[in-house]
Amino acid sequence: MEHREYNYYEANAADVNLEEITSSAKNAKILQQLRDGDPTLRYLYFGGAFGSNFNIGEGDDLGWLGYFIGRSSCLTRLFINYLPDGEGRAFVEGIARNQS
Repeated sequence: MEHREYNYYEANAADVNLEEITSSAKNAKILQQLRDGDPTLRYLYFGGAFGSNFNIGEGDDLGWLGYFIGRSSCLTRLFINYLPDGEGRAFVEGIARNQS
């Protein structure tokens, strides 16, 4: 995955096709909830086989996931079990901006 600056995500967040940056419809729905500020999405657990609500697969752009987590004002808990090699930087830069 190529590294993108925060301004790229900021400029394209409203128009990005969520199904094109995720590996499943379930993951796209979670990204939509994050993007839309859905107050029912209070926690996110991913990277594990059991209990994950976001299952990382081929095609998941974790830079976008990090960006949307960073913009969330509703998310109160984040559980990370696994990050694929090379995906951490963009993801961490995004979540570092979280204010919830």
